[in-house]
Amino acid sequence: MTTTGAWEWPVRMQSDRLSIREAREADRPAHIRLMTDPVTREYLGGSVDYASRQALELSPLGLSWGQWALALREDDAMIGSISLDRDRGELSLSYALLPERTGQGYAAEACLAVLAWAQEHLEDRHVIAVTQTRNKRSVALLRRLGFTVRQGLEEFGAQQLLMERSLLEALPTLPAALQTSADPPPPTRRRA
Repeated sequence: MTTTGAWEWPVRMQSDRLSIREAREADRPAHIRLMTDPVTREYLGGSVDYASRQALELSPLGLSWGQWALALREDDAMIGSISLDRDRGELSLSYALLPERTGQGYAAEACLAVLAWAQEHLEDRHVIAVTQTRNKRSVALLRRLGFTVRQGLEEFGAQQLLMERSLLEALPTLPAALQTSADPPPPTRRRA
């Protein structure tokens, strides 16, 4: 496997509670909500604009390498997304969950499954992730997953952390990667 992602697609994975699979047409309402929900998008540059929402409603789903839907194994309902793609010329991990699914360990479970797949199938030696410094829960999760801060930067009008992790080192076990009592609570909808 090369670092260009020339892997047969779609790649499907499963964890204890999740199916990590390509997006399907039945996922479109959850996908649109994931991209437009103000709580979900708080640290991801905000909700998409009207034109982008229209494009989401019309564009095909599940065709891009390294883009997965996170679905519950019990009923196949989409609860979020995760991706491994190229950013800054490097393998980059990104994830998002619907607000009612945060704080339950799904992000940790999905990240561990995708990182384990990357270790087994890709030639990349490391992976990066970029998160807002204000997103304390994401920073804490990435640290528990073995990411360290490479540098701080400003993008999209906010302070960000570019974090990295070796893919040559063992991954933590799931209990170690789960949310701890020291983590901030899940975000809630702001009232005006």
